[in-house]
Amino acid sequence: MWCLVSQANSVILEVQVDPRAIGRECLEKACNCLGISKECDYFGLKYQNAKGEELWLNLRNPIDRQTGGGGGLAPLRFALRVKFWVPPHLLLQEATRHQFYLHSRLELVEGRLKVPDWCSLARLVALVAQAEAGDYDPLSPPHGLYSQCCQIQPDKPCDPKPNDFLHRIIQQHKEIRGMKASTAEYWLLKEVSNLDTFGQEMFHSKFGSNAVSMIGVGPHGITVYRGDNEEKQNIPYTAIQSATSQRRMFHLIYLSLDGEETSLDFKLDSSQSASGLYRAITEKHAFYSCETVRSAVTAQFIRDLKGTIISIFNEDSTLGKKYVFDIRRTCREVYDNARRALYCETSNIGLPEASQTMDKHDCGECENPKCKEPRECLARLLDAMLCRICMDRSLDTALFPCGHAVACLDCARRCERCPLCRADIDHCRTIYLPIELAHVDKHNFKLTTDTRSDTAPPLRQSNSMDNDNQSESHSIANLGI
Repeated sequence: MWCLVSQANSVILEVQVDPRAIGRECLEKACNCLGISKECDYFGLKYQNAKGEELWLNLRNPIDRQTGGGGGLAPLRFALRVKFWVPPHLLLQEATRHQFYLHSRLELVEGRLKVPDWCSLARLVALVAQAEAGDYDPLSPPHGLYSQCCQIQPDKPCDPKPNDFLHRIIQQHKEIRGMKASTAEYWLLKEVSNLDTFGQEMFHSKFGSNAVSMIGVGPHGITVYRGDNEEKQNIPYTAIQSATSQRRMFHLIYLSLDGEETSLDFKLDSSQSASGLYRAITEKHAFYSCETVRSAVTAQFIRDLKGTIISIFNEDSTLGKKYVFDIRRTCREVYDNARRALYCETSNIGLPEASQTMDKHDCGECENPKCKEPRECLARLLDAMLCRICMDRSLDTALFPCGHAVACLDCARRCERCPLCRADIDHCRTIYLPIELAHVDKHNFKLTTDTRSDTAPPLRQSNSMDNDNQSESHSIANLGI
């Protein structure tokens, strides 16, 4: 069975899976094609049901049971989208940040990400132009990008659109001249991560029951949107007592600011939307707020009528069994798992043996570019791994809070400020590189066999990573996700 998976920029991937395969198999194959397999837990697949509603594919259930496809000739169509949004500094792969950028750009253009004012909007449009068109060129300005992004409207604009709005965008674009595309994508994600609607999944109702027109489920809790002139209501996850869905009705019990138990009823357009709202609250609460995903969430399932009858005689039967949630890891677990996977991947890359390295006697002082360029690259690599203060020992220490690794332990202890950014140093921490490059003769380009090591000591590396994970957990907690 062929599945067509479209990215946020409308580029389509063709993925072949078994008709009875679960959704995770399709997602992982698409992520492998894009090089984001280490961080695929942030993403999900969306599809349209018969009523035209966009729903998340449950990755633990068979695809054909959810979409009703698999038997026809037409391929199934899915959209690869970010399901769990995190700030860009928690994304370890540049390819992952690029997919976050594409989805953020789509959310901005379609108005789901609300920008507070015209000044912030001009900055975002300039970052989009820099990421996709490069430096501003007065001879061929990216008018197409400008006009497309100028359709974005701020959230409830108090002031009319400035007459010189396009001039402001061009001025902002000129100020970031020389910024790389990947850097512009990073800063756009940094800007949108501060918006109120960042990471919110919206659920609409045409009925407007109890004057509630929309509910947003985000990293910190749920947001209840009522009339245009009424203030929105924020309900944190810690205040939620229970949530249930029955047919098209969603029922929520929570504690108000006064500590009183309050209920909220919300009627959605379909039973699938009501189930999706219940699922979104449970999964996002587990992802952003919990240390690990509990078995009460992962083991929850339902059965159809035939499966229920069979289960009376055989409880272990999988017939008609459908899992309710498909979340596997929390925010902290996804980050730690991706970092360890990337570390193991880089630690398997070793330097060539001493007998295979370039020697002076092979080509002498040959000026052939094929011989000269590798020598210069290797010399730059070896210089980069030396302490920038003594230029003798290899760098093995990171300075905090700035995080720069520019010195050995002895030199770092004598510094009060970072030599690179001049920030005050609170403490130092030893880092263990996958390949030990100490005692390298950079003039002969040879490694001494007594000091060469392919990987760092496993025990010390594990302790270092555990300490780093604890530090990152504190930083995530400070962000409130």
